[in-house]
Amino acid sequence: MEKPKLFLIDAFGYIFRAYHARARSGAPPMRTRTGIPTEAVYIFHNMLRRLLAEHKPSHIAAVFEGEGPTLREQAFEQYKANRPEAPPDLTEQIPWVRKLLEAMRIPVLSVPGYEADDLIGTVARQAADSGWEVVIVSSDKDLLQLVSNGIRVYNPMKDEWYDAAKVREFLGVDPAQVPDLLALKGDASDNIPGAPGIGDKGARDLILRFGSVEAALEQAAAVERKTYRESLQNNRERILLSKQLATIDTSAPIECSLESFVAQSPDLAALREIYRELEFTSFLKEMPGAAPAELRLLRLDSPEE
Repeated sequence: MEKPKLFLIDAFGYIFRAYHARARSGAPPMRTRTGIPTEAVYIFHNMLRRLLAEHKPSHIAAVFEGEGPTLREQAFEQYKANRPEAPPDLTEQIPWVRKLLEAMRIPVLSVPGYEADDLIGTVARQAADSGWEVVIVSSDKDLLQLVSNGIRVYNPMKDEWYDAAKVREFLGVDPAQVPDLLALKGDASDNIPGAPGIGDKGARDLILRFGSVEAALEQAAAVERKTYRESLQNNRERILLSKQLATIDTSAPIECSLESFVAQSPDLAALREIYRELEFTSFLKEMPGAAPAELRLLRLDSPEE
């Protein structure tokens, strides 16, 4: 019997990166005739269609950040404080993304107070422990710590797959050591402070030598390089906090079963209405029984073209 295959999509993470990648490319913004911004919805939908067509997961879920302060923000007030607010024309598209997911009958997972990473980590571990094949769809390097037997990460922005060997090639450490690496070198994107004076190479060398942050701290006196030695000796609490912030929680309170993520056929009527409202002409043409009169109502220069 074939193993169930679960795809967990880091929804906002993908939308955010895809939106900014398109903006950097200089491509013109996508708008409907009434001014609704659509590029994030369009890019996200294209990615979903490709995943479903190419990989045919038996189970799938889109995971979003939960509302309210997270445990990390409570532990460190400056966590992610350096991130700018999402542009208004991006936030306006999130409700449309959720409508799209509902029309595609893709379950959405979100728990107040928990980041998407923690929800993904919790479900991924539960599924892998049950013998399922799990694919995490994300460009976020933090999620590489979850890679193990049964869990891989797929980066749709680069079309790259990560198993344990690929993580070692990419970061220089084992997946389980990713939080240790980030605890020393820090992570500017999440405002994780790390150890002063210890950069990427130094952090990697120390983790490869000692195996973990805790072991490096305990044996700091044996570190030959003065900058590294003194950083470890003088910043113990900061380093341990950084590891706490970088470690994904795989025990988030999720009140749903794995079977609730079973892949289903889309609601074609709801999907057709979204395509019509967002003027996704090319998608509308592919719908069963697409009416020529309906298509003529949309301008030939519809936003996705």
